[in-house]
Amino acid sequence: MSVQSHYDNHLAAFYAWMTGNFDVKQQEQEAYFVRKEVIPSGNAVAIDLGAGHGLQTVSLARLGFTVYAVDFNQHLLSELNARVKGMPVRTILANLTHTAQYTMPAELIVCMGDTLTHLDSAEQIASLFREWQQMLSSGGKLVLSFRDLTPELKHDERFIPVRADDERIHTCFLEYFPGFVRVFDLLQEKVNGQWIQKVSSYQKLRLGIEQVKIMLTAAGFTVQDHEVIARMHYLVAVRQNA
Repeated sequence: MSVQSHYDNHLAAFYAWMTGNFDVKQQEQEAYFVRKEVIPSGNAVAIDLGAGHGLQTVSLARLGFTVYAVDFNQHLLSELNARVKGMPVRTILANLTHTAQYTMPAELIVCMGDTLTHLDSAEQIASLFREWQQMLSSGGKLVLSFRDLTPELKHDERFIPVRADDERIHTCFLEYFPGFVRVFDLLQEKVNGQWIQKVSSYQKLRLGIEQVKIMLTAAGFTVQDHEVIARMHYLVAVRQNA
C-alpha cells in the first residue's frame, strides 16, 4: 500500500488519538521553535509540509507566521481547519512532492513528524531540498524532524507499543529491508463490545542523519542546529547567501 493510501484508508482515522493530547504536544513544538529562534524576521510566511492535524501549524501561527499547511489527506486537514479558526492559516490539499502546488516566497519551511521518511527515495529528497532552497529568502530556514531507521531492531524489539486505552490498542511492527522498513500499523478497536483488528502497512525510508546533512549542504543549506528529542532527529538548516 502507498503511504497516501495507508493514511487515507487506515491511519488518518485514528492519527489524532495516536499522537496523544494535542495541547501538550503543540506546546512542546512551540517551545522548540522558540528555543531555536524560529520566529518571523522577514515576510513571515511559513510552509508546513506534511502538516497533519496541525501541531507545527498552530505553533507557527501562534508565533506570528502566516502558515500554508500542506498535506495529502483531507481528513487531517479538516481536523487542522477546525483548530485554526481565526488564525493566519491556509490549507493546501497536495502531495508535498508536487511543489508547483505550494511554491511561494517564504522565510520558513518545516517538514516534521517523520514526514521525510515517507518519501520514495533519497534522490527524491535531495531534489526537494534544492527546490525548497529556491523558495526561501536569503537566510531563510528549513526545519526538519525524522527518525533514523538505519539501525535495525531485532526479534521482539520490532514490536512497538504506541498507545492503548480501554477502547483502542495501537502497535507497530517493523520489517527491515535494504534501504527501507515496512511499517505495520496494527489497531485493535472495541466495537459493540467486540475487539476488531485492523492492519495496514506502508514503507519508510532508512535515512541516516549524516546522509541528510550531506544532502542539505549540497542543496545550499548550512546546518545550524541538530538535536535528538525522543529518538527523533531535529535539524535547523539555513539557506546560504547567494
